[in-house]
Amino acid sequence: MTTDDLRINGGYFIFKKEIFDYMREKEELVIEPFHRLVAEKQLIGYPYDGFWASMDTFKDKQQLEGLCAGGCAPWELWKTNGNGGNH
Repeated sequence: MTTDDLRINGGYFIFKKEIFDYMREKEELVIEPFHRLVAEKQLIGYPYDGFWASMDTFKDKQQLEGLCAGGCAPWELWKTNGNGGNH
C-alpha cells in the first residue's frame, strides 16, 4: 500500500437516530460503536478526491488564509472553471 492509497476520516458523519442503539456509556464513538456498525455492515464511507485540509492549528489557519489571499484557494470553485485555484 502506498500513501496514495490511504484515506483519512475528515470528521463528517451523518447518522440516523439509531446510532444511539450502538453507543454505550464511556465509549468513544469511532472505536467500539463503529466496530459494531462495521460488523453489522451498517457503516459506509464515501471516498472524496477533492481538496481537503485540516484547520486544527494556528499554522493550518495561516496556510489556508495564505491560499485565499494569494487567489489560489482550491475551495473557491465559483471563481474558476471548477479545477480549484487560479494557478
